[in-house]
Amino acid sequence: MRKTAASFLSLIVLFGAGACSTDNDGKQETARESTCEKLLGKSGVEWVKNNTAGETGVSADSDTLENARSLFHKQARSWASSTEEVPNFSNSELCRVVKTQSSSGASLSIRYGASVVPFDHPFDQDMPFAPARTVTPVNTDVKLVHGKDSKGKSKYYVYVRCQVEGALPAQKDEVPLEGSMTDSLTEKESADAHLKHLLHSARAVVRVFQCQNTPKVPTSKPNEAPE
Repeated sequence: MRKTAASFLSLIVLFGAGACSTDNDGKQETARESTCEKLLGKSGVEWVKNNTAGETGVSADSDTLENARSLFHKQARSWASSTEEVPNFSNSELCRVVKTQSSSGASLSIRYGASVVPFDHPFDQDMPFAPARTVTPVNTDVKLVHGKDSKGKSKYYVYVRCQVEGALPAQKDEVPLEGSMTDSLTEKESADAHLKHLLHSARAVVRVFQCQNTPKVPTSKPNEAPE
């Protein structure tokens, strides 16, 4: 039986209430868990619900947009053009939707952070330990990438040239913002559907991440009617 978006959002509130120990903690958990709704939007929430067999809820241990922005800014400013080694950056999980009352471990996860590869990285070519992926240019500041990882699992990415204040000018090209989605809840859905909702999440993230070059993240992929 398919659940409505309203029931999904009510689960968010219930999860938050279960995780709270103080009023301050409650505010923090509610902010964390509402990030999924901010990233996916109404249509994304409905998409997850309508393509998942069984009830879903939001994991309470996801990070906040503000914390993710601080980490991205710190790592972007740490980059130096003289560095030849691959950066050891970490990213932030901003949303994890899980299948409740199930031991399968199925989930949908959205993460954002500093990319360890430059914006013009040749994703569409086979690389050591990384099979070739499909690249969809969106505009001069945004592109979408998807394909299988070394274990055969589908991965979806969005890359945004996001200049951080105080970072070197080349940072937006060499250390772009990377968003990724992994999904074992709605994995039978098309790549286009995943990329559509990932692109929506990038719009929400860019609004908060204070990119100095004001990249334009559209509401839809090229050759696709906007919502």
